[in-house]
Amino acid sequence: MKRRWPLGLAALACLAAVFPLLALPMLFLTLLGVLALPARAQPGSGRSRALVALAVIASSVSLVRFVVEVAMPGIVRGGRDAGEQRAVSWLRDVLFAEDAMRKAGWIDPDHDGIGSAALLSELCGGPPLRGQPEHDNPVLTCGELVPTPLGLAARRGGYLFATCLPQRDGHWSGEPGPALDEEAAERQFVTYAWPDAGARFDHAFFLDQSENIQTALLPKGTALDCDSARGLGARLEWVPWRGKRPRPGPLPGDSAPPPRGLPD
Repeated sequence: MKRRWPLGLAALACLAAVFPLLALPMLFLTLLGVLALPARAQPGSGRSRALVALAVIASSVSLVRFVVEVAMPGIVRGGRDAGEQRAVSWLRDVLFAEDAMRKAGWIDPDHDGIGSAALLSELCGGPPLRGQPEHDNPVLTCGELVPTPLGLAARRGGYLFATCLPQRDGHWSGEPGPALDEEAAERQFVTYAWPDAGARFDHAFFLDQSENIQTALLPKGTALDCDSARGLGARLEWVPWRGKRPRPGPLPGDSAPPPRGLPD
């Protein structure tokens, strides 16, 4: 048995070189094999040493493959997942801010006591755009705001965020103006999150007034627009994020049930 274990060790090491998931246990076994090598003066030690040397080489190859093919992609994927989780968390911050705006009635063109949803720049303390009074403190801390095709967007953690509101013609917009349907905006909004230029993310997200969070793979070169969530603009395969269901019941600050329209 003592004469055969170097052969078995070398065979296992070669197997690990083919299947790199075996790299770590194989590295431990190879270390034990090196420590168990017979003295040079013993008969047959040359063959044993040659087989253990082969095991060392094969184990090293297995370890390199494990790092390149398994460990590093896992680290990158973990960082990407964490970044996307932060994007969804900030979408929820937007939701809570919109709820507060609705309950406080800060933007209420028809004076019915139910506030309309705010554009992102309005949540972030920008100048009043729709007749509301100016407030000293923003509802939401946004950081840098940059112009995008969807309107002003917040840049955070490798993602851009913008809020769109319904228009009278059935489309959606992230810009203020007379085309906005203020009555519908009391109970509808969509906030998008999509990768910033150069960011290593590949999924876009949207959230609506009912905390309906959906995600879609965003192909390179595909631009979102305010109608994307309704399938009228850039057509993406939206699916619920991690099986998330919309919150039930009326919206905070409103006794009427939210309208249907966005995909559940």
